[in-house]
Amino acid sequence: MNSKTRFPLTGSLLIFIGAAHTVLGIVVWVTKDQDTELSFWFTAFGVAAIALGIAVAEMERSRGYVTAPVLAATAALTAFGLAFEPVSGFLTVLLPLAIGTGGWISRRNLAPAAA
Repeated sequence: MNSKTRFPLTGSLLIFIGAAHTVLGIVVWVTKDQDTELSFWFTAFGVAAIALGIAVAEMERSRGYVTAPVLAATAALTAFGLAFEPVSGFLTVLLPLAIGTGGWISRRNLAPAAA
């Protein structure tokens, strides 16, 4: 593995959040506890979060950090979700977002190597 980071924490957390949403969507669908629409949205966003997490993990492995455009897009999605559903799973995305932002800031603060 040609990794600049030992463990892609931001991507892994997004994968975990997506997996939890997918499982919850399937459980809601199987138990018929809620409307089918709720099951669909849990499952669809869970799969999308897993895909995002895989992409972010690969970025962390190749670059050593998550880039600003990806962090900005994730922040915008999270802000949009929190605006419409303040107490929701979007709160959990704040943790990987904070970790990714911290890694990006620390990477930017590194002094460039002398040429």
